[in-house]
Amino acid sequence: MGRDPQLLVLRLYYSTVDYPVKYFVVVVPERALSPPHGAIWYEVQHLKEYAVNVVIVTCARTPTVAEGWNAVFQAFPEETWGVYCARDTVWMPGSLTKLAGHMWNASRDNSIEVALMNWTYSMTDGLYNAFGITKSGLGRFGLFDENIYPAYFEDGDFKLRQSRMQPPMRVQVLHDVIMHHGKKNEQHYVSGVQLPNDPNNEQQERRMRNFVDQRWKINGAYLRRKWGCEGDNWLGCQYQTPFNKSLPVWYWYTSKQQRLLDRGLNARDGKMYDGDGVAVYDIPPGDNYIGWAGYKESANVCRIAGPVGIVARNESGLWCV
Repeated sequence: MGRDPQLLVLRLYYSTVDYPVKYFVVVVPERALSPPHGAIWYEVQHLKEYAVNVVIVTCARTPTVAEGWNAVFQAFPEETWGVYCARDTVWMPGSLTKLAGHMWNASRDNSIEVALMNWTYSMTDGLYNAFGITKSGLGRFGLFDENIYPAYFEDGDFKLRQSRMQPPMRVQVLHDVIMHHGKKNEQHYVSGVQLPNDPNNEQQERRMRNFVDQRWKINGAYLRRKWGCEGDNWLGCQYQTPFNKSLPVWYWYTSKQQRLLDRGLNARDGKMYDGDGVAVYDIPPGDNYIGWAGYKESANVCRIAGPVGIVARNESGLWCV
Protein backbone atom coordinates (compact mmCIF):
# COMPACT_ATOMS: atom_id res chain seq x y z
CA MET A 1 0.00 0.00 0.00
CA GLY A 2 1.25 3.48 -0.76
CA ARG A 3 1.74 6.35 1.63
CA ASP A 4 -1.75 7.62 0.82
CA PRO A 5 -0.79 11.17 -0.21
CA GLN A 6 -4.48 11.77 -0.84
CA LEU A 7 -5.22 11.45 2.91
CA LEU A 8 -8.28 9.41 2.08
CA VAL A 9 -9.08 8.34 5.65
CA LEU A 10 -9.13 11.95 6.85
CA ARG A 11 -11.24 12.91 3.85
CA LEU A 12 -13.74 10.19 4.75
CA TYR A 13 -13.81 11.31 8.39
CA TYR A 14 -14.43 14.97 7.59
CA SER A 15 -17.18 14.06 5.13
CA THR A 16 -19.19 12.81 8.16
CA VAL A 17 -19.26 16.13 10.02
CA ASP A 18 -22.75 17.08 8.83
CA TYR A 19 -24.25 14.25 10.90
CA PRO A 20 -23.52 13.45 14.60
CA VAL A 21 -21.69 10.13 14.11
CA LYS A 22 -21.52 8.18 17.37
CA TYR A 23 -18.36 6.20 16.53
CA PHE A 24 -15.95 6.47 13.63
CA VAL A 25 -14.17 3.10 13.71
CA VAL A 26 -10.81 2.67 11.97
CA VAL A 27 -9.31 -0.83 11.59
CA VAL A 28 -5.54 -0.71 11.01
CA PRO A 29 -2.46 -2.93 11.42
CA GLU A 30 -0.30 -2.19 14.45
CA ARG A 31 2.48 -0.85 12.23
CA ALA A 32 0.20 2.02 11.21
CA LEU A 33 0.72 3.42 14.72
CA SER A 34 4.52 3.56 14.53
CA PRO A 35 6.32 5.69 11.95
CA PRO A 36 7.72 5.31 9.38
CA HIS A 37 6.06 1.96 8.65
CA GLY A 38 2.37 2.79 8.56
CA ALA A 39 0.94 3.97 5.26
CA ILE A 40 -1.72 5.98 7.10
CA TRP A 41 0.31 6.82 10.23
CA TYR A 42 -0.24 10.57 9.98
CA GLU A 43 -3.98 10.17 9.57
CA VAL A 44 -4.26 7.82 12.56
CA GLN A 45 -2.27 10.25 14.71
CA HIS A 46 -4.50 13.12 13.65
CA LEU A 47 -7.65 11.16 14.44
CA LYS A 48 -6.27 10.10 17.84
CA GLU A 49 -5.53 13.69 18.82
CA TYR A 50 -8.42 15.62 17.33
CA ALA A 51 -11.39 13.31 16.85
CA VAL A 52 -13.24 12.52 20.07
CA ASN A 53 -15.58 9.95 18.52
CA VAL A 54 -12.87 7.80 16.89
CA VAL A 55 -12.28 4.18 17.88
CA ILE A 56 -9.08 2.64 16.50
CA VAL A 57 -9.07 -1.16 16.32
CA THR A 58 -5.55 -2.52 15.80
CA CYS A 59 -4.58 -5.84 14.26
CA ALA A 60 -1.23 -7.60 14.42
CA ARG A 61 -1.20 -7.68 10.63
CA THR A 62 -2.94 -5.84 7.83
CA PRO A 63 -6.55 -7.03 8.09
CA THR A 64 -8.38 -8.50 5.15
CA VAL A 65 -11.58 -6.85 3.98
CA ALA A 66 -13.75 -9.52 5.61
CA GLU A 67 -11.77 -9.26 8.86
CA GLY A 68 -12.25 -5.51 8.84
CA TRP A 69 -15.99 -5.89 8.31
CA ASN A 70 -16.19 -8.40 11.15
CA ALA A 71 -14.12 -6.23 13.49
CA VAL A 72 -16.26 -3.14 12.93
CA PHE A 73 -19.56 -4.87 13.53
CA GLN A 74 -18.33 -7.11 16.37
CA ALA A 75 -16.92 -4.15 18.27
CA PHE A 76 -20.39 -2.62 18.77
CA PRO A 77 -22.93 -5.45 18.51
CA GLU A 78 -25.62 -3.59 20.44
CA GLU A 79 -25.80 -0.58 18.10
CA THR A 80 -29.10 -0.35 16.22
CA TRP A 81 -27.36 0.04 12.85
CA GLY A 82 -23.96 0.70 11.41
CA VAL A 83 -22.32 1.42 8.10
CA TYR A 84 -19.06 0.14 6.62
CA CYS A 85 -17.10 2.42 4.27
CA ALA A 86 -13.92 1.51 2.42
CA ARG A 87 -11.14 3.96 3.26
CA ASP A 88 -11.16 5.33 -0.29
CA THR A 89 -14.80 6.44 -0.24
CA VAL A 90 -16.31 9.78 0.73
CA TRP A 91 -19.83 10.97 1.56
CA MET A 92 -21.39 13.57 -0.70
CA PRO A 93 -22.92 16.53 1.22
CA GLY A 94 -26.11 15.63 3.04
CA SER A 95 -26.00 11.96 2.12
CA LEU A 96 -25.06 10.60 5.53
CA THR A 97 -28.00 12.45 7.06
CA LYS A 98 -30.30 10.88 4.47
CA LEU A 99 -28.81 7.43 5.12
CA ALA A 100 -29.43 7.84 8.85
CA GLY A 101 -33.09 8.62 8.17
CA HIS A 102 -33.47 5.45 6.12
CA MET A 103 -31.67 3.30 8.70
CA TRP A 104 -33.56 4.61 11.73
CA ASN A 105 -36.84 3.97 9.91
CA ALA A 106 -35.66 0.49 8.89
CA SER A 107 -34.70 -0.32 12.46
CA ARG A 108 -38.31 0.34 13.47
CA ASP A 109 -40.22 -1.35 10.63
CA ASN A 110 -37.53 -3.83 9.43
CA SER A 111 -38.05 -2.67 5.84
CA ILE A 112 -34.30 -2.67 5.10
CA GLU A 113 -31.64 -4.99 6.47
CA VAL A 114 -28.81 -4.04 4.08
CA ALA A 115 -28.61 -0.57 2.52
CA LEU A 116 -26.43 0.08 -0.54
CA MET A 117 -25.40 3.53 -1.71
CA ASN A 118 -25.64 5.36 -5.00
CA TRP A 119 -22.30 6.53 -6.45
CA THR A 120 -20.99 9.49 -8.39
CA TYR A 121 -20.09 7.13 -11.23
CA SER A 122 -21.15 3.61 -12.14
CA MET A 123 -19.77 1.03 -9.67
CA THR A 124 -21.22 -2.06 -11.43
CA ASP A 125 -20.43 -4.87 -8.94
CA GLY A 126 -18.65 -2.54 -6.50
CA LEU A 127 -21.69 -1.32 -4.60
CA TYR A 128 -20.41 -2.98 -1.43
CA ASN A 129 -17.57 -0.47 -1.06
CA ALA A 130 -20.01 0.95 1.46
CA PHE A 131 -23.08 -0.61 2.99
CA GLY A 132 -25.33 -0.10 5.96
CA ILE A 133 -26.65 -2.98 8.00
CA THR A 134 -29.11 -3.14 10.87
CA LYS A 135 -28.57 -5.00 14.11
CA SER A 136 -31.32 -7.46 13.24
CA GLY A 137 -29.89 -7.96 9.75
CA LEU A 138 -26.41 -8.63 11.10
CA GLY A 139 -27.89 -10.98 13.69
CA ARG A 140 -29.55 -12.96 10.91
CA PHE A 141 -26.59 -12.90 8.55
CA GLY A 142 -23.68 -13.46 10.93
CA LEU A 143 -20.00 -12.92 10.20
CA PHE A 144 -18.29 -12.54 6.85
CA ASP A 145 -16.08 -15.16 5.21
CA GLU A 146 -12.49 -14.53 6.34
CA ASN A 147 -11.20 -17.34 4.12
CA ILE A 148 -11.42 -14.81 1.26
CA TYR A 149 -7.92 -13.38 1.44
CA PRO A 150 -7.09 -10.55 1.52
CA ALA A 151 -9.77 -8.96 -0.70
CA TYR A 152 -12.06 -9.31 -3.74
CA PHE A 153 -15.23 -11.42 -3.97
CA GLU A 154 -16.23 -11.02 -0.31
CA ASP A 155 -19.10 -8.90 -1.65
CA GLY A 156 -20.00 -11.70 -4.08
CA ASP A 157 -20.17 -14.14 -1.18
CA PHE A 158 -22.25 -11.59 0.74
CA LYS A 159 -24.80 -11.44 -2.09
CA LEU A 160 -24.96 -15.21 -2.61
CA ARG A 161 -25.57 -15.80 1.10
CA GLN A 162 -28.22 -13.10 1.24
CA SER A 163 -30.22 -14.66 -1.58
CA ARG A 164 -30.17 -18.11 0.06
CA MET A 165 -31.46 -16.99 3.44
CA GLN A 166 -35.07 -17.74 4.30
CA PRO A 167 -36.59 -15.30 3.98
CA PRO A 168 -34.00 -13.56 1.76
CA MET A 169 -32.42 -10.45 3.24
CA ARG A 170 -34.12 -7.16 2.52
CA VAL A 171 -31.55 -5.25 0.44
CA GLN A 172 -32.21 -1.80 -0.97
CA VAL A 173 -30.11 0.64 -3.02
CA LEU A 174 -30.69 4.16 -1.65
CA HIS A 175 -30.63 6.42 -4.68
CA ASP A 176 -30.67 9.64 -2.65
CA VAL A 177 -27.58 8.58 -0.65
CA ILE A 178 -24.53 9.31 -2.80
CA MET A 179 -20.86 8.49 -2.24
CA HIS A 180 -17.67 8.88 -4.26
CA HIS A 181 -15.08 6.13 -4.67
CA GLY A 182 -11.44 6.94 -5.33
CA LYS A 183 -9.56 10.19 -5.65
CA LYS A 184 -11.15 13.55 -6.40
CA ASN A 185 -12.90 13.62 -9.78
CA GLU A 186 -12.06 9.94 -10.34
CA GLN A 187 -14.33 8.13 -12.80
CA HIS A 188 -12.69 4.70 -12.67
CA TYR A 189 -10.91 3.24 -9.68
CA VAL A 190 -9.62 -0.07 -8.33
CA SER A 191 -9.36 -0.34 -4.54
CA GLY A 192 -5.84 -0.95 -3.29
CA VAL A 193 -4.24 0.25 -6.50
CA GLN A 194 -3.88 3.72 -8.03
CA LEU A 195 -3.42 5.35 -4.61
CA PRO A 196 0.01 7.00 -5.03
CA ASN A 197 -0.08 10.06 -7.30
CA ASP A 198 3.61 9.70 -7.98
CA PRO A 199 5.31 8.46 -11.19
CA ASN A 200 8.07 7.02 -9.00
CA ASN A 201 5.54 4.49 -7.73
CA GLU A 202 4.86 2.93 -11.14
CA GLN A 203 6.76 -0.25 -10.27
CA GLN A 204 4.88 -0.64 -6.99
CA GLU A 205 1.59 -0.09 -8.79
CA ARG A 206 2.43 -2.76 -11.38
CA ARG A 207 3.22 -5.21 -8.58
CA MET A 208 -0.06 -4.38 -6.89
CA ARG A 209 -1.94 -4.89 -10.14
CA ASN A 210 -0.34 -8.31 -10.52
CA PHE A 211 -1.41 -9.12 -6.97
CA VAL A 212 -4.96 -7.90 -7.62
CA ASP A 213 -5.13 -10.10 -10.73
CA GLN A 214 -3.89 -13.10 -8.72
CA ARG A 215 -6.36 -12.67 -5.87
CA TRP A 216 -9.21 -11.96 -8.28
CA LYS A 217 -8.71 -15.35 -9.94
CA ILE A 218 -7.95 -17.35 -6.78
CA ASN A 219 -10.79 -15.93 -4.72
CA GLY A 220 -13.19 -16.28 -7.62
CA ALA A 221 -12.26 -19.98 -7.89
CA TYR A 222 -12.79 -20.38 -4.13
CA LEU A 223 -16.24 -18.82 -4.34
CA ARG A 224 -17.23 -21.07 -7.25
CA ARG A 225 -16.22 -24.13 -5.22
CA LYS A 226 -18.05 -22.88 -2.18
CA TRP A 227 -21.38 -22.31 -3.95
CA GLY A 228 -21.18 -24.75 -6.88
CA CYS A 229 -20.93 -22.09 -9.59
CA GLU A 230 -19.96 -22.73 -13.20
CA GLY A 231 -17.81 -20.24 -15.08
CA ASP A 232 -18.66 -16.61 -14.32
CA ASN A 233 -22.40 -17.18 -14.09
CA TRP A 234 -23.08 -16.26 -10.47
CA LEU A 235 -26.83 -16.61 -11.04
CA GLY A 236 -26.53 -20.34 -11.71
CA CYS A 237 -24.74 -21.46 -8.55
CA GLN A 238 -26.14 -24.83 -7.51
CA TYR A 239 -25.44 -25.09 -3.77
CA GLN A 240 -27.84 -23.77 -1.16
CA THR A 241 -25.29 -24.23 1.65
CA PRO A 242 -21.48 -23.73 1.62
CA PHE A 243 -19.75 -26.63 -0.15
CA ASN A 244 -23.15 -28.36 -0.28
CA LYS A 245 -22.74 -29.43 3.36
CA SER A 246 -25.36 -29.55 6.09
CA LEU A 247 -23.28 -27.52 8.55
CA PRO A 248 -24.62 -24.01 9.29
CA VAL A 249 -23.20 -21.12 7.31
CA TRP A 250 -21.48 -19.51 10.31
CA TYR A 251 -19.32 -22.63 10.70
CA TRP A 252 -17.34 -21.77 7.57
CA TYR A 253 -16.47 -18.10 8.06
CA THR A 254 -12.98 -18.81 9.40
CA SER A 255 -12.80 -22.51 10.16
CA LYS A 256 -9.78 -24.78 10.32
CA GLN A 257 -12.05 -27.58 9.14
CA GLN A 258 -12.88 -25.67 5.96
CA ARG A 259 -9.23 -25.15 5.16
CA LEU A 260 -8.58 -28.85 5.70
CA LEU A 261 -11.52 -29.69 3.47
CA ASP A 262 -10.34 -27.32 0.79
CA ARG A 263 -6.77 -28.60 1.28
CA GLY A 264 -5.48 -25.11 0.73
CA LEU A 265 -3.77 -23.51 -2.23
CA ASN A 266 -0.37 -24.66 -3.43
CA ALA A 267 2.14 -23.51 -6.02
CA ARG A 268 4.14 -25.71 -8.37
CA ASP A 269 5.51 -25.54 -11.90
CA GLY A 270 4.71 -21.86 -12.22
CA LYS A 271 1.00 -22.27 -11.42
CA MET A 272 -1.28 -21.89 -8.41
CA TYR A 273 -3.60 -24.86 -7.80
CA ASP A 274 -6.76 -24.97 -5.71
CA GLY A 275 -7.75 -27.76 -3.36
CA ASP A 276 -9.23 -29.79 -6.20
CA GLY A 277 -5.96 -29.70 -8.17
CA VAL A 278 -7.31 -27.20 -10.72
CA ALA A 279 -4.88 -24.51 -11.91
CA VAL A 280 -6.46 -21.15 -11.08
CA TYR A 281 -3.57 -18.77 -11.71
CA ASP A 282 -0.40 -18.56 -13.80
CA ILE A 283 2.34 -17.14 -11.58
CA PRO A 284 4.17 -14.24 -13.29
CA PRO A 285 7.98 -14.49 -13.27
CA GLY A 286 9.34 -12.79 -10.17
CA ASP A 287 5.94 -12.45 -8.52
CA ASN A 288 6.81 -12.06 -4.85
CA TYR A 289 3.20 -11.88 -3.65
CA ILE A 290 2.69 -15.59 -4.05
CA GLY A 291 3.42 -16.18 -0.37
CA TRP A 292 0.21 -14.34 0.44
CA ALA A 293 -1.85 -17.10 -1.12
CA GLY A 294 -1.45 -19.50 1.79
CA TYR A 295 -3.18 -19.18 5.17
CA LYS A 296 -1.01 -19.42 8.27
CA GLU A 297 -2.99 -20.93 11.11
CA SER A 298 -0.83 -19.13 13.69
CA ALA A 299 -1.36 -15.67 12.18
CA ASN A 300 -2.79 -13.08 14.57
CA VAL A 301 -5.63 -11.49 12.70
CA CYS A 302 -8.43 -9.07 13.42
CA ARG A 303 -10.87 -11.18 15.39
CA ILE A 304 -12.52 -10.52 18.71
CA ALA A 305 -11.08 -12.71 21.48
CA GLY A 306 -13.93 -14.03 23.60
CA PRO A 307 -17.65 -13.29 23.31
CA VAL A 308 -18.76 -11.01 20.50
CA GLY A 309 -18.23 -7.39 21.49
CA ILE A 310 -15.38 -7.90 23.99
CA VAL A 311 -12.86 -5.22 23.08
CA ALA A 312 -10.22 -3.89 25.48
CA ARG A 313 -8.43 -0.57 25.77
CA ASN A 314 -4.64 -0.66 26.05
CA GLU A 315 -2.48 1.77 28.03
CA SER A 316 -2.38 4.29 25.18
CA GLY A 317 -6.17 4.51 25.17
CA LEU A 318 -6.57 2.76 21.82
CA TRP A 319 -9.09 0.02 21.32
CA CYS A 320 -7.43 -3.24 20.41
CA VAL A 321 -8.66 -6.64 19.31
